[in-house]
Amino acid sequence: MHIAVCGELGAGCTEVGQILSKKLGLKCVNSASIIRSMVADFRGVHPNESFQEFEQHVRSGEVDLDKMIDSKIGELLEEEDTIVEGRSAFMLLGNKDVFKILLVAPPAKRAHHIAQSRNIMVDEAEEAIRVSDSERKQMVERLLKKEWLTPLNYDIVINTELRSYEETADLIVKAIPRRSLPE
Repeated sequence: MHIAVCGELGAGCTEVGQILSKKLGLKCVNSASIIRSMVADFRGVHPNESFQEFEQHVRSGEVDLDKMIDSKIGELLEEEDTIVEGRSAFMLLGNKDVFKILLVAPPAKRAHHIAQSRNIMVDEAEEAIRVSDSERKQMVERLLKKEWLTPLNYDIVINTELRSYEETADLIVKAIPRRSLPE
């Protein structure tokens, strides 16, 4: 079973993904963990190059980071049942064998959550959300030719303002088709 916990920045993808991971006994990955894995792979192939040199390859366009992440997610899904949360989860919208969730929340709740989790001011969090939402939208349009927040792209859409992350995870577990749950 594979689960994609997609969402707007600050809607709780990381928290819900971690709770689901514990409840279902599945590995949970996100962009940060995938990139760390790719950097380790990169260092294995190019031991004399630094992370900054890898980053320069990405910035120059020489390396398409989204395509690399997508490829790495494909490898992970072949290895074991997995939860992919956050930005990387959107890359699974075209995959029919994935239970897809969209988490949303009002802007003020999202900004407060990001400000708290990153220990930044709310106005900085609002800017981070604006940038992240724009990047996610563009990535989904570019890679999948889909609108990122269209409910029809998902099996379930949940407003995390209305319930705790634990309650959200419980709702998701109940919504997952029984044939998909691990034994």
